[in-house]
Amino acid sequence: MQVLEKDYWKKFDIWKDVEEYEWRNWKWQIANRFKSYEDIKNFLKLDKNQEKAFKITENIFHFGTTPYYLSLIKDFSDKNNPILKQILPSTKEIDPVSQIESFLDPFLEDEMSPVSGLTHRYPDRVLFRATNFCSVYCRHCMRKRMFLEDEKARTKEEYDAMFQYIKQNKQIKEVLISGGDPLTLPNSKIEYILKNLYQIDHIDVIRIGSRELVVNPYRFLDDDLLQLFDKYDKVWLVTHFNHPDEITNETKKIVKNILSTGTPVLNQTVLLKGINDDEKTIEQLMRDLLKSKIKPYYLFYCDPVKGVVHFRTDIFKGIEILEYLRGRLSGLGIPTYAVDLKDGLGKIPLVPDYIEEIEENHVIFRNYQNKKVKMIKS
Repeated sequence: MQVLEKDYWKKFDIWKDVEEYEWRNWKWQIANRFKSYEDIKNFLKLDKNQEKAFKITENIFHFGTTPYYLSLIKDFSDKNNPILKQILPSTKEIDPVSQIESFLDPFLEDEMSPVSGLTHRYPDRVLFRATNFCSVYCRHCMRKRMFLEDEKARTKEEYDAMFQYIKQNKQIKEVLISGGDPLTLPNSKIEYILKNLYQIDHIDVIRIGSRELVVNPYRFLDDDLLQLFDKYDKVWLVTHFNHPDEITNETKKIVKNILSTGTPVLNQTVLLKGINDDEKTIEQLMRDLLKSKIKPYYLFYCDPVKGVVHFRTDIFKGIEILEYLRGRLSGLGIPTYAVDLKDGLGKIPLVPDYIEEIEENHVIFRNYQNKKVKMIKS
């Protein structure tokens, strides 16, 4: 967990005249996003080849980051910095050889859309894609195809068609509002979505998937948004921290605002090569999440998305990490390691196998210390 000192952003020349009320305003953060190489070049100091790679890639897949998220980078000269690697465009994203086993829409979200913007993959829940805009364009994004599109929210007519479909399908109990990032929308649009979903009797849970807590936490200093969370109490917030450097003392304070509305906060992490694919990093991340009262939820194997697969680890790396965590971390901090199957076939959990041997009347288990224990079957 990073400890941010008061007015820490003023250490950067570009923000030395920015006042606290501006920096901590979520709209200021979005309005002052870095959106091109020209915007960010003075921070990065790339060589000619790196500059060329950035410019080529950003012309295909959007680049964007908030001042807050950029300010969390400890050393801009370290191109292996875990935050920098999540936002810095690389020609690996467009390399036809490394991306050969990849797909723009491996999970058939668009194909499994009965109406535009709504994916119905599981019987009891739907994915409600409210916008394709994000404050920060993560290079590992599982909807990277949206980077190819113009930044825009969906229209009222599209929202209404989604509501109508949900009303007519009473087996739907849960709605995941995602994007893009839905919390980049103005409060009036967020309330329009929540109000309409709330009025559908058979909806029990509304999940909001957002990375704003990571990249623009000041969104949750907005009293009007917090009042919406309090008013529409079916809401759960699912955020997306990938590395301990992303969690700050600011995070911990701001999560209290969210919890005060009765809204649970969960986290899903993606296992990313060269960023968090080691036991100690994931352990520290889970510990820092728990300190902030964020419940670890999923650890995802990186998806086979075009422009992303260079971040993939060996699939068994996640199982190794879970085995390491077991016994070192309480069950509160151990996420479900999952793989999302292509062609819309859903998520499956992968777990370590602690059964060593099955006998006629006994099962032999091993614990986290590799000690063997024999137990009667029944």
